Formats: sequence, structure tokens, C-alpha cells
Amino acid sequence: MKNSSILVCISRILFPFILLFGFYIIINGHVSPGGGFQGGAILATAILITYFIDPERILNLKFLINLEKSSFIIILLIVSLSFLTRGVFFTNFVPIDGEIDIKKIFLIALNFFIGMKVALGLVSVFSTFIKEGGYRI
Repeated sequence: MKNSSILVCISRILFPFILLFGFYIIINGHVSPGGGFQGGAILATAILITYFIDPERILNLKFLINLEKSSFIIILLIVSLSFLTRGVFFTNFVPIDGEIDIKKIFLIALNFFIGMKVALGLVSVFSTFIKEGGYRI
């Protein structure tokens, strides 16, 4: 089954803009609506567009799953840092009277790794459905 040339052309044009928008949502998630989950879903959409451009392209599922697991471990390590500084899990590790810029960096880093986990998870699930089901787009 051959893809429509219009679909391929539009997908190639939109791909970098969707990636840029996804990263924008992730990076600015601490000051605007959005964040890691929403930006990760947008990034997954950008990555999955490549299936429409080239249906023969199959991503390495084992590599994607290992990356997703690594991002989950990094998220747990970041949120566990607060236990060392405050004695409580899952809070900002910067003291309350600490600098606001360091608190922003914490939120941006957390949003980034959450976005990567969501994007990799959605791409892994979709790739598994395609690979195991034998479907072609």
C-alpha cells in the first residue's frame, strides 16, 4: 500500500514544528498549562508521524523500552533527592528559602524526564501494536 504523496509531504513539513512545539510545552510547563505529560504526548505524535512517511521503518523496541526504564529511574532519583535535603520524598529538594532559579531548574528537569518517559512509552506501545499485529499504515 502506497502512502499519499500529500500526506508524506505535509508530514515532512510538520515534523520539525511538532517536535519544537512538544519541547516548548515541556520546557514551559512550570509557567503555563502543559508540562511533561502533554509535551510527551506531542513528541510521541511527532515520532509516530515517521510511520506515515516510511511504513517500513521499525524502531528498535528493546532500545525504546530500556530508554523508558532509564528515564523512570532518573525521575525517581530526582524526586528522591528531597529526602536528603528535607526528609520528605517527592518534593522540591531546594529549601523553601532557596533561590527561585534553582527551583525552576528542578521543575524543568522533572518535566523533561516525564516528557521523555511519556513519549517513549506511547511510541513503544504503538510500535508494539504495529509489530505484533502485522498492520501496515
